[in-house]
Amino acid sequence: DVNTQFYVRGGAGDQNLILLDGMRIYNPYHAFGIFSIFDSDIIKTTEVYTGAFPPEFGGRLSSVVNMTTKDGKTNGVGGRANINFLSAKLQAEGPAADNLSWLVSGRKSLFSETFSKFLNKDLPLSFYDAFVKITFLAGESQGKYSVQSFFSGDNLQSTNPNEPDYSWRTGATGFVASGLIQDRVYVTAVGFENSFVADRDPKLSKSVTPASTSIRETGVRANATIYTDTRDLFFFGFEFSFPNLDYTVVNNYGVTTVLKSSLVNAASWLRYQTAPSRLQADVGLFFDFGSLMAREGGIETLQPRINLSYGLFDNWKAKFSCGRFTQNIITVNNEDDVISIFDAWIQVPEELKAERSDHFVFGLEGNVLPSLSTNFQAYYKQYGSLVMYNRDKVDALDPDYIGGTGRAYGVEALIRYASEIVDIYAAYTVGWTSVTANGFTYYPRYDRRHNLNLLTVLHPGQGIDVTLRWELGSGFPFTESLGYYDRLGLKDIFRGGYVGETGRPYAILGDKNAARLPAYHRLDASATYRFAIRPITGSLGVHVVNVYNRKNIFYFDRKTGQQTTMLPFFPTATMTVEF
Repeated sequence: DVNTQFYVRGGAGDQNLILLDGMRIYNPYHAFGIFSIFDSDIIKTTEVYTGAFPPEFGGRLSSVVNMTTKDGKTNGVGGRANINFLSAKLQAEGPAADNLSWLVSGRKSLFSETFSKFLNKDLPLSFYDAFVKITFLAGESQGKYSVQSFFSGDNLQSTNPNEPDYSWRTGATGFVASGLIQDRVYVTAVGFENSFVADRDPKLSKSVTPASTSIRETGVRANATIYTDTRDLFFFGFEFSFPNLDYTVVNNYGVTTVLKSSLVNAASWLRYQTAPSRLQADVGLFFDFGSLMAREGGIETLQPRINLSYGLFDNWKAKFSCGRFTQNIITVNNEDDVISIFDAWIQVPEELKAERSDHFVFGLEGNVLPSLSTNFQAYYKQYGSLVMYNRDKVDALDPDYIGGTGRAYGVEALIRYASEIVDIYAAYTVGWTSVTANGFTYYPRYDRRHNLNLLTVLHPGQGIDVTLRWELGSGFPFTESLGYYDRLGLKDIFRGGYVGETGRPYAILGDKNAARLPAYHRLDASATYRFAIRPITGSLGVHVVNVYNRKNIFYFDRKTGQQTTMLPFFPTATMTVEF
């Protein structure tokens, strides 16, 4: 559904690390979160860590999504084209010379009126993204080298002069070198430059002010793997990056605030993997010496990472992992916003500690039957330091942000059944998340108690797939409106004129996030047929969002009382051709 961020095990939307070929990406979604900015056809592998991730990753509190892109074909030119009701895509690849290949991919939104129907709102949205990669294979002894560049853009331009316009731009360029430098030492090095720029133009709006934000970062990252005779593995590496952050905003009184900061992200890590018997150990240490220099940090700059697995019987394993994580840059947004369209990145204020979390995860996995696998995990996250809005701010001398704490805990279960004619996945999560600031504890807006996902993929015939996906989630927390009162403006108390003034209605709010929205549920269905007319192959598909047109509540407008729902019943078709 419509969402510009994702939340992992009680973590906020800015606590997820997104890497593309080692390049950090700060805005992984197109506007409203309808599409990822990454085309799945250019991705070779994806690593996802939902907690207690390895020591080569740092700078975020919750999760890691690490993507590696494909190389272009070396045995001939190939291409792919795709079109649906929302966008069109072209991709081409092939050899340029001996051991040299290229890959180009581009995607562009189409039919802006379809977006309006899809989102159930008049939103003139357009987007694009593109990726270019050149790869040189020098051989096993000389290694592999590649240059890649990625960029995307979104424009939200309203025809209503009283509604603001928005624009977003994301870009990243990198050079990757990898190979054996000795008989048993494999090295990967990345040099990169990335950027994210967003602007908000209020036009004639009386409730929205101008704002802009940008991040420009240059860095280098390297990782080495040492193979031993005992099959143990040693990893070590480092990363240096230099982000420059700029945030400019005008408040309702016309006062401009500019926040500029430059910092050094400097880190190194060590990691060791061994499997002497039924016990498998993966332990390491992440050293954030950038925080040590900038904030005079203490022991929290040394962040242990431990991952243990023990074979119980047959193919059943018990697992335990833990780790400490810190974060020095955060997004500025209103936690009460239903959907945050404009997020600005800033450095954690110098008077506050860096955000910090400790993860503890216990797991059990194994096969009940050869075709039936299970995975159970229980997690606990302690947020020892969070940066939060100062809800008690009264005047300009009060700080905008204060330190807070929090915790998140829950249980996850995943069951998968696989056969020749059907694949079935069932995932269930129950979790609790709370944050505390100035002695006040509440559930953040993204705290969801229960979540159930069911996925079935049928294979009724050769080249035919039918997919059904149903999701059920308990309601998100929100702050109730208890009533309204008229607030008098009293703009000219000396000349009078305010006698008989009715004022403007303002809501009287209840306890923060003490109520819950109704439960959310939705069924999506799709069918795909794959065909081959040599030398061309392709697929035809139909997809239906919200099959039974469930009117899931998105939000209520407090001023008008109007209910806005999430994505309605929406059928679409897609065609893909490749050679």
